[in-house]
Amino acid sequence: MQWLVIGISGATCSGKSTLANRIRDNFPKSVMVRQDDYFLPSDDPRHIKIPELNHLNWDLMTSLDMQKMHSDVKKILQSRENDAVNSKKTILILDGFLLFQHKGITDLCDRKYFLTLTKEECWERRKNRIYEPPDVPGYFDKVVWPEYVKYKNEIVQNSKLHETITFIDGAKDMEEIYKTVSQEINQLLS
Repeated sequence: MQWLVIGISGATCSGKSTLANRIRDNFPKSVMVRQDDYFLPSDDPRHIKIPELNHLNWDLMTSLDMQKMHSDVKKILQSRENDAVNSKKTILILDGFLLFQHKGITDLCDRKYFLTLTKEECWERRKNRIYEPPDVPGYFDKVVWPEYVKYKNEIVQNSKLHETITFIDGAKDMEEIYKTVSQEINQLLS
């Protein structure tokens, strides 16, 4: 196999993209696919609206075109399958807040990392971020946090999946997190 697929998921603002970027920047020729690039347009009828907030729920799988993401990932993996000249493994980094809810993508991951945060830390980080569309008042408490807790609980309750995931406290120093993950990646590449 010519690819090493690293999946990074977890709480919003937990450092997923920062970790993914560090891996990409430090492992030459690595490729990254971000789940955030697969959000459906706001006028897509598959979105679920939260009437009391008059806002769409962007924290559900139905807000994403996961079929397209899965298809794109498979195309990338097949693009070097028959490349006999390239004997070194290339890293494919998958970054997404609901990544492990898609079985097809989850099954492609050689290593899975899940970054956690407490509700307080998550809010401290999220409240200063600007999203498009912007969060409406109450969105974090009514939608973001409960959806994250539900996602994490689904993983924990699925013992087969749970045992394949490395959970990391996203409040830790990013340098420490990156060092741990990069050591594991180097071992898998050797």
